[in-house]
Amino acid sequence: MSIIKHALPLAAAGIVLTAGSIVVPGLIQAEPASASASTLTGNSSNTAVQAGAEAADRAGAPAVAKTPDQLLQLLGERIKAKDVKGIIALHEPEAAIVNYDGSIIRGHKEIRAFYVEWFKSDPVLTVNPRQTVPAGGKRGLDGKVRNRTAAIMGDYHLEQNAADGTRESFTGNFCDTVQEQPDGTWLYVQDNPYPPHGGPAPTSAHH
Repeated sequence: MSIIKHALPLAAAGIVLTAGSIVVPGLIQAEPASASASTLTGNSSNTAVQAGAEAADRAGAPAVAKTPDQLLQLLGERIKAKDVKGIIALHEPEAAIVNYDGSIIRGHKEIRAFYVEWFKSDPVLTVNPRQTVPAGGKRGLDGKVRNRTAAIMGDYHLEQNAADGTRESFTGNFCDTVQEQPDGTWLYVQDNPYPPHGGPAPTSAHH
């Protein structure tokens, strides 16, 4: 993308992660939101951001997530470090990021390009995970349920540079989908900062 208008990686992951709370219906089993915090700020120089992202892309293998909340935290840490390789490692090969207009950024190659471009906008993102709901999967002979899917839901506030160099800000909700792998780790399937919404598109350029 030459100009980031309609895409926010949830990267909602954590850039600033803060704990949240929600009243959960009795029949929904929800994991508590992560209480850890991290902060992402980009460099003001586009050249420095590009170089930093490319350098991080050559970094070693990242840690793995054993829970959905750990996955959200790890994504935030990788974004803060501009570790593109580490960010990609937290996504399934056919994972997707949803744009505001409903179009899809799909697969490692497109997601990689998105993050490199997005870092140029000097983003600062605050994410409040409110509810994590795991479901599905299959119970093994040992009684443990594996291969579960989970939805991570919450809200966010984003500040970044606009195309004209001014600072712009946005708020919104997110609903991400993550998947438990056969080895018990978790990966992103869908990063969705735009759950179904109605009404006209925003009047200002959107992330």
